[in-house]
Amino acid sequence: MDGPVFDALLKTALEEAIRLDAEEAAPAPSRPSPRHRRRMRRMLADPWGYARGVRPNGTWKGSGRRGRFSARWLAAVVIAALLTGTAAAYALRGGETFRQMFENSPWADAYGGASDTEQLLDLGGSLNTAVVESDGLRFEMLDAVSDGQMAMVSVRLTVLEKLEEIVGANRGISFGDMEIVSKKGKEIGMYGLSISPWTSEGHEDLEEGQYALIFTINDLALTEGGQYEIRIKDVVAENRKPLLPGAWTLALTLRPAQVLELRPNRVCRLNGADWTLDSLTLSPLAMTMEFSHQDGGWDHHWNFLDEISLNLRNGLVVDDCSTGAYGSDTELGLTLEFHMPMDVSQIRSVTICGEEIPLQPAKAPGDSQIHFGKG
Repeated sequence: MDGPVFDALLKTALEEAIRLDAEEAAPAPSRPSPRHRRRMRRMLADPWGYARGVRPNGTWKGSGRRGRFSARWLAAVVIAALLTGTAAAYALRGGETFRQMFENSPWADAYGGASDTEQLLDLGGSLNTAVVESDGLRFEMLDAVSDGQMAMVSVRLTVLEKLEEIVGANRGISFGDMEIVSKKGKEIGMYGLSISPWTSEGHEDLEEGQYALIFTINDLALTEGGQYEIRIKDVVAENRKPLLPGAWTLALTLRPAQVLELRPNRVCRLNGADWTLDSLTLSPLAMTMEFSHQDGGWDHHWNFLDEISLNLRNGLVVDDCSTGAYGSDTELGLTLEFHMPMDVSQIRSVTICGEEIPLQPAKAPGDSQIHFGKG
């Protein structure tokens, strides 16, 4: 067994032992507050400085709490941190990896104060698989978040075999097959994968032969949470020729989350036809709109995708989102994935093809209705 595999197995065993000890020693703790999470992040970044009560400018706070800091707990954290390579690698879970990713995003200015990255810390999932290493690849699960409608999973991939052949044929890496399945047996609406190689801008933390993978799931069944598996098969060339046969499975558990669902019953003219907007579902990471068309005859052109924008309460207009579409002659679904996690209350309305739809309940009976998913 080589060093990285041993380190990963030992790290996983230690984390599980710490978790079981904590569960046996005391009843389940209450959910940590944002203030508590901020303190924990500062402590993990500089445990000794935080224990001493040192201000950022180097002066003493004089809190007198130095003796209450648990040396045993600190030792466990430090050991686990060393096994991962850095203390940051141990701390960046439970939404923190994605929080930092969005904090450093160039899109932050476009959304202004309407974005909220801190909420990702309440949306973090559990990584049931730490490391999968077989058939020439190593997958390391780093983080996962789910807002009840969209989920993202961060994974670091290292190519251990045939690197030159894979990179030379693909200028990157491609898989022969991939699927994401719910362990509850429910069909998933949409899922996808983005791959950034070590040569990509903004991925200076990757070494040669490493890739940053982000898996996405877009499905309202995410409101219930539950266990999911990411199943990957074969590394292939651009002509689909197998380069590295194998099968890899990554497992995770997503927590339940709330979504905001509106029933606008508004008519929007899309590609020259009148479509009724039956439902609009909003969450921090995405928005989904479902339309119906009585007469059919849709020409299946997607020209109107460029005519969708978010109108924020701070006066900004966001008209550049990642957009997906699906449908038939009588039904149409649109999905907008935001470039920043949104404070949903700061989205005033959405405009599609000139039709502005307020994102708030109407007071008149029979108008917009709101439904919250399970939380």
